[in-house]
Amino acid sequence: MHESLIEDLQDLGLNIYEAKAYLALIERSSLDTAEVAQISGIPRARTYDILDNLVRRGLASLKPGKQKRYSAIDVDMFSQKLIADTREQFVEKEQKIEKTAQKLKARLESVYSPDNLISDPLQYIEIIKNPLQIHLRFQQLVGESKEEILIFNKPPFAANQSQIGDQFRQQAKLLERGVMVKSIYEIPVDPLEKKWWFEIIKGAAEHGEQARAVKELPMKMAVFDEQIVIYTLEDPVLRKTSVTTLVIRHRSLAKSLKLLFDTIWDKAMDYHFL
Repeated sequence: MHESLIEDLQDLGLNIYEAKAYLALIERSSLDTAEVAQISGIPRARTYDILDNLVRRGLASLKPGKQKRYSAIDVDMFSQKLIADTREQFVEKEQKIEKTAQKLKARLESVYSPDNLISDPLQYIEIIKNPLQIHLRFQQLVGESKEEILIFNKPPFAANQSQIGDQFRQQAKLLERGVMVKSIYEIPVDPLEKKWWFEIIKGAAEHGEQARAVKELPMKMAVFDEQIVIYTLEDPVLRKTSVTTLVIRHRSLAKSLKLLFDTIWDKAMDYHFL
């Protein structure tokens, strides 16, 4: 048998045994089950079911007589039958899609009805512990900002030096769009780190970032458009900043932390003193 034809018939929705049986039938005027099994190589025990399937699908016919004999419908009828079946299946699937869409719409209307708008306040809080995910989430928030970003830069950092460089490059694009970025940096203790930080800050400042420095910051955080806050928790046991990070979408909290930022900003020194 032609393997390519069998594969073509399978692509049209026949299984491998149905394809082999149809090819066997189309090459003869009629065959009984034993002959179909011998020519096609289908296990004889399966031949009865396979031929009945072809008859039920309208791709073969059963000849009357004492011994069951089967014939394939001609190629033109075969193609018309499969085209009709495909159209019918498409219509059924289209109707199912429409019904499912209506159910989804009804579900959404129920979820977002006025009675359900007041829910668990923790829905506004996102907790992230994976350093890469923290970096990616920060990048996403930076990219979505439209007016202002306020940042407390304080070690340790979830991102590595390369990722921090990516963050500053993304900020540079925002600055070019007119988004205001103000950063307060905690002065590094290590001289090498201080030198690296100075170069990064200098590059950001050249693109328009407003930068100042202090000896110590109370926390590590960023406020986006007075709506979203991202900040890192201090470990209550070790008394140092961990990488567990909260993202909170809460306008009142964001405005409060902006007041804190502005207070420290007024007392901070120019970044050139780093």
